Amino acid sequence: MPWPVPTAKQIAAKIAGSLEAGLLRIRPDAAPAKVSLAVRSAQGVFSQLGRAFSLELREVHDHLAWWGRQYFVDTAEDEFVLRHAAIWGVEQRAATKALGTVHVEGVAGTALPEGLQLSASNAVAYVTSTASVIAAGGTVDIAAVAVSAGTSGNLEEGVQLTVVTPFPEISRVSVASAFLGGADEQSMAELQSATLQRIRQPPHGGAGFDYPVWVGAQFAVKAVAVIPEWIGRGSVGLVVAMKNADGSARVPTDPERDAILDYLGPLGSQSGVRPVTARVIVIAAELRVLAPTIRLRPDTVLTRAAVTDAWQRYVATIGDADDSENASPIGALIEPSRISEAVSAANGEYAHDLIAPAAPFTLASVEYPVAGAIDFEDA
Repeated sequence: MPWPVPTAKQIAAKIAGSLEAGLLRIRPDAAPAKVSLAVRSAQGVFSQLGRAFSLELREVHDHLAWWGRQYFVDTAEDEFVLRHAAIWGVEQRAATKALGTVHVEGVAGTALPEGLQLSASNAVAYVTSTASVIAAGGTVDIAAVAVSAGTSGNLEEGVQLTVVTPFPEISRVSVASAFLGGADEQSMAELQSATLQRIRQPPHGGAGFDYPVWVGAQFAVKAVAVIPEWIGRGSVGLVVAMKNADGSARVPTDPERDAILDYLGPLGSQSGVRPVTARVIVIAAELRVLAPTIRLRPDTVLTRAAVTDAWQRYVATIGDADDSENASPIGALIEPSRISEAVSAANGEYAHDLIAPAAPFTLASVEYPVAGAIDFEDA
């Protein structure tokens, strides 16, 4: 049953009623009007006592209501979300380091050690992941990783780096493929969602739904889809879309795919979290831009903006916990009626015609939906 929380005014009125009835029982000869004045008037002593007590009692109600919210992970505050997660064995994902490759130019044949330290202009440090040798052409590309975890390690392609320790044989170092994958510590909302997922769906030691949980516990992923028997019996395909700092989806880089596979465990190894018998293939998700065509009534700038916002918010919910038809946004089936429902909820929209799609958007098994610009036809 619901737990009603009365206002201080309601509590004071209840106290006044009880006092009035009690005093009249004790002193039946008292004038009811005078008793009522004593307990209800702002100048009455009993009224002042009742009002002071009602404020304290309201705080007790608020505290009880607050405790009630902490008992459940979906309504708990951050401190108690951490406690619920710890009870269920869900660890908060630590900040992750950006991965990329660097392009080194220098004297051909020069051996470059693993752990060569590099620095960007923003003082973020990187180290190479493997030893290498500058090729005959005077260049070599080497995998590298940011020293510090977090979004500060993300760096676009082409940026020039400097070697921290002088290395005369190296003439120039630049970013060959962008450093991506650097993410801050898992947010409380994400940890809350992961804990709810753990409660609703306990791990099964290698069932299909275990893989998104494993990957999400270590990497900042936007979505993971599991495709059984990707290349035959005993194989599992994992289609992965990574998450940018702003929450949008992106295609994972090759170093990120390698890192995910290494974390899960290569085939035949005793390392990793996945069952040793499963052959895992990590596949980069493909971003598919969806652009519907709509005729609005009324067709105004404000209505178009509201419909665009509703469309983007709808696409962001595809494959979430409330989407009973799609386990993941990757490979989802998007019905036109669902698009119309989202558009109809936009502020200022009275009616519309959904011209396209006329049939459901059917994504391929490796495609992740991205909300594209709406093509508005004149009414």
